[in-house]
Amino acid sequence: MNIVRMLIVSSLLMLMTNHAAAHHSWAAIFNTEGDAEIDGVVSKIVWRNPHIQLEVTTDLGTPEEKVWDIESNSVASLVRMGVNSDVLTEGTQVTIAGYPIREGGEGSIFMNHLLLPDNTEVIFLRGAEPRWQGEHIGTSDRLHGKVVEEDFSKRPTSIFAVWNTIYGAEGSHQALGGPVDWTDYALEKQERDRAAGLGGPPDRHDCSPRGFLQAFGAPYPIQLIDEGDQIIIKAEFFDTVREIHMNDTNENPVIPKDGLGYSTGHWVGDTLVVDTLLYRESGVDGDDHHQVHETFHLSVDHNRLAYTRTIVDPLMRKMPTMAKRWWEYQPGAFVQPYDCSP
Repeated sequence: MNIVRMLIVSSLLMLMTNHAAAHHSWAAIFNTEGDAEIDGVVSKIVWRNPHIQLEVTTDLGTPEEKVWDIESNSVASLVRMGVNSDVLTEGTQVTIAGYPIREGGEGSIFMNHLLLPDNTEVIFLRGAEPRWQGEHIGTSDRLHGKVVEEDFSKRPTSIFAVWNTIYGAEGSHQALGGPVDWTDYALEKQERDRAAGLGGPPDRHDCSPRGFLQAFGAPYPIQLIDEGDQIIIKAEFFDTVREIHMNDTNENPVIPKDGLGYSTGHWVGDTLVVDTLLYRESGVDGDDHHQVHETFHLSVDHNRLAYTRTIVDPLMRKMPTMAKRWWEYQPGAFVQPYDCSP
């Protein structure tokens, strides 16, 4: 791992943050400038990540009867907006409004608003204002960092806590990312298969396990747990779990092909320093690995977890890729099961 530290020192002035997404954006599927509204009966509900999905039948029992495919936000985000699966049951008459699908122009909607029979509106889109008059469910206060622990004595005293992404905040939301061809092993293989004519681009509904580089860039909570000889890092995105081996002297570890790699850690004062060897199938002269150097540090006000990451690709990159981000503490936050369904 010495090469990582040497390159970090020589590259401090070349900090780069790559915002490229490693999955297919829903905005490329749905027209975010459009507006569609339908009335119908909910005929199917799939309340799972990465996007909840409904089927809504319009003009039920008539020759014009039609089934619409509806999808919306992730369960992970909706729970934090106060929107749970019990707001909706099959057979309910509803009005749905949102973004129409681009291809074909009808038949599918990304749902932003839903109106129940009692005129209660459910807001599904983060940051959206109510569409109709009356009571509404769904607030983005927690997602946007408006839920704060004001009592300093109740904030974390170390990095071992649950930490949250703050949507729209510079340095937190969308602060990490990377191109598909090196972000993690699973997407890397998928991209090679696509190039060979064996499949399409990564599917936004794909439930294949993700590597930690992608999990750390996702806008969901993480939790750090101290287990002595090991530190466990849980990322809610795809139930990602990392094991950090503390003070490990194994010079020739077996590098797993799961996108998690083999990580060792040590303390520099109150900062956790983690070095990871991450498997990469290079296709050139056999296999290779990335070298990933990370730091985790508690802010002075005990309200943020500061994170830095440097990635070295010895085979393909002349200079390391460097990035940083932060998560924020919120009272009552937790890492929930991702529970993905294709």
